[in-house]
Amino acid sequence: MNWKHQKETLLQIAPWCVDDISIDASTIFISGWAIPFMGLWSNLEFFVNNKIVETFIRSKRTDLKGVFPFWSEVENSGFIIELENDAISDSEDLVISRNKNFSQSSLDNYYFPVSEDWKLKLPTPILRNQVHGSESKTAFILEGFSSYRKLDFLVQKYIGEGINDAFPILDWGCGCARVCRYIQNKQDNLIGVDINSEAIDWCKEHISGRFEVSTSLPPLSFFNNHFKVIYGVSILTHLSPEDQRLWINELLRITQIGGVVILSYHGIRSLLRFNLKNDDFRELSEKNFVNLGGNSAFGIKENLGERYYDTVQTSDFFESLLEVPCDMAFHQGVFGNHQDVLVLKKLE
Repeated sequence: MNWKHQKETLLQIAPWCVDDISIDASTIFISGWAIPFMGLWSNLEFFVNNKIVETFIRSKRTDLKGVFPFWSEVENSGFIIELENDAISDSEDLVISRNKNFSQSSLDNYYFPVSEDWKLKLPTPILRNQVHGSESKTAFILEGFSSYRKLDFLVQKYIGEGINDAFPILDWGCGCARVCRYIQNKQDNLIGVDINSEAIDWCKEHISGRFEVSTSLPPLSFFNNHFKVIYGVSILTHLSPEDQRLWINELLRITQIGGVVILSYHGIRSLLRFNLKNDDFRELSEKNFVNLGGNSAFGIKENLGERYYDTVQTSDFFESLLEVPCDMAFHQGVFGNHQDVLVLKKLE
């Protein structure tokens, strides 16, 4: 894939991102960037809680030249939306969409809790940075809450009940509870595991549920057919093919028949953000998988990152990994509005 093809793909997909929200006594500020479909800026629209945003400010985003260097206009793709604070009820969350009927784009929207409760029990900047790549409080909440809402839609779609009712549930790679903090009625119904003992210690102190330190390779300590729902947000994105095979089949082992495993990975939409070299594209085309090298999220501390990479793969890659009968489905650009999602429903 050359730069011309990357640009064509970018304009057809028209990705976008809300990367910061700030709320003061009178105003809500929403900022991010958006690529217009087929490059037509005049057709760019935003909706908040199903109401069109009448005006928004176009802003410079020179930082995006390093993300999408193949499109010369990308530095003009920033936006800032200003809303009166009293336009949003305290009882409703912010839903930010590019679709006038946001229920039709539930996996593409952004969600943010307006309640003041979002400011409570925030992990340390170091822990936030490890799971999000930023110390920003609002970005941590925005991505975590958006992922929670999207998981709820997926769980409802595949097993007929929402994430707050589909217990027991496992957050595989929970980190400092960026996602599971929003699940209701947790108590003993939610279990989170992660290789980072500091994140697990924080969860034990601040979040309802049960949290355990995991080893970097299976097995986990749970019985066969235990969980109704297992999810892992941005975990496969960092694992080798060998480790993915081991973990996917381990997660299926402990999933109930009829239960689901929901896992995100770097697919076509993420691929555009990595600026792959020709050799990487060639390897991805031949093997449906490419390892881009080590990820430094954990720094040099201990050995937490020794099996932690940045990887990109296609949906076809998963066929070769499965050892347990299940139905398989895919959704593009869900978490972070760029990570694809694999849904596995266990058959027997």
